[in-house]
Parts: sequence; structure tokens; C-alpha cells
Amino acid sequence: MAVQAHQIQEIDCKVDALDDQTVAAFLDNSVKDNPDVLSRIAPIAARCCESLHPRGVYKVFNPAICTLPPDYTEPGIKLVGTMAVLHGEAVYERMRRANHCVMVAVSVDTTENIQALRVLLVHDTDDFAAFEACLQAMGGRAEEIITDAINEEAHSLGLHIDNLLQAGESDFPLDSNSQLLFYTQAERRLGFALEDDGSLNSENATLGVIGMYDASQRGRKRACARCRNRDFCSIRAIGMNCHGRRGKFKKSETEEKKTA
Repeated sequence: MAVQAHQIQEIDCKVDALDDQTVAAFLDNSVKDNPDVLSRIAPIAARCCESLHPRGVYKVFNPAICTLPPDYTEPGIKLVGTMAVLHGEAVYERMRRANHCVMVAVSVDTTENIQALRVLLVHDTDDFAAFEACLQAMGGRAEEIITDAINEEAHSLGLHIDNLLQAGESDFPLDSNSQLLFYTQAERRLGFALEDDGSLNSENATLGVIGMYDASQRGRKRACARCRNRDFCSIRAIGMNCHGRRGKFKKSETEEKKTA
């Protein structure tokens, strides 16, 4: 089923609240049990949710397998109607059977806004640890929100999705960010750009791809075991998952330690 109009979709990823337990999961191991740090989480999280406004964009493309002449013989994934070609075995294995490839960009806020809030809230190392954990938790929640929106669109097409793959993960090259940034217009819409090495110049921003698949590709459905937010997921905490099925979950290493 082809999507004819590839429009960039803007998603409001505003996070209204962060619970202490979710934020604490992002703390460095050296301060996870520090009561002074833990006591800072609630007030700092409240100010972050009040002051920062995560947003995201995504765009759906039709992928096709290609080989680039004359010297490049490793298969790549061409996004039909564009000059974009995605390289690396990780993205190739995901997208060669996908009905659609979705480019995704999401940001907690601009670097300027984050830094202004950091100046207001961070006065010592305990504040710093709590603030950085709040940013990471907010970024994880924003990713969940935009992924849910993509999942809803996939379901409307009779498809399902897999997990987000970021440039720099596995052998998906970091310099792929330049294509992801260009085709999602993330620089203009979300306010971040790239460093010379292809990394993002903005804090707690994410660029990546998600595949949409039909029922014949059941093995590519989203799975908690493959999700990098597994240990911190607020949906799993209530016995659900973000792909619509209730079930029992194998405990992660973090969960095992909590119950040990």
C-alpha cells in the first residue's frame, strides 16, 4: 500500500509530568542512591516540564533496494523520489522488506532554552545530576510520543512498526544524520543542526528511522527486548507495551536488581 503524499508531520511531544522513579532510572550509578540527589528530582522535573517543550517531526518514504555504480557494490536503501540512500547492514536489513521508511526527528527543546533553564536550576553537583536525568527522561518520553503517532498512522494503513534506529547505532553511519536532518527539515522546524562529524549540536535531540511493515513481516514488530528505553519505559511499568498487546515481560537487568 503506497503512501502518495509524503508530508512532514509535526508532533507536539509536550511532557506534562515526570515521576521520580522514571527520572531516577537515568541517574548515574554513582548517585542513584544519594538521598540529596533524589530529593532534587521532583522540583527540577516540575520546572523542566513547565519550561521545556519537546517537539518532533517525521516523514514517510517508500524504500527500494539499490546498488550504486560504479564502485559501490554493497546494497543500500534508496528512498523513492529523493536523492537519499541509507547505508549499512542494520538499516538495510530493517528496510529491505519494509513497506515504508519513516525519518524521525525529536528534540526536548533548543540548546539555548535548555541552557537558560540549567543556569536557573543547577547550583551544585546534586542539582546537575538531577537536571541531566530529567532531560534524558523527558527525551525518552518525547520519543515515545512521536513513536506512538507513527504507530497510529501505520495501523491506519494496516501496518505495524519496529523500533527507532539512530544514525551511529550498529553500522548505520553517523553521517546519515545529514540526510535525516535535510529531509525532515529538523534544522528549521526544531532548531538543531550538525557538528562536522555528523553528531547533533543540540542536547537531547534524536534523529533516526523506523520501518513500517505488513503482516508478512511479523518478526519486525516492535519488541521490548530490542528497545533502548526498555529499562525506563513508563508503559511497561503498568504492564502494557507500546505496540498494543498486554503480556508478561522478561525482566531486564535493572528490574532484576530491583527485586533481588
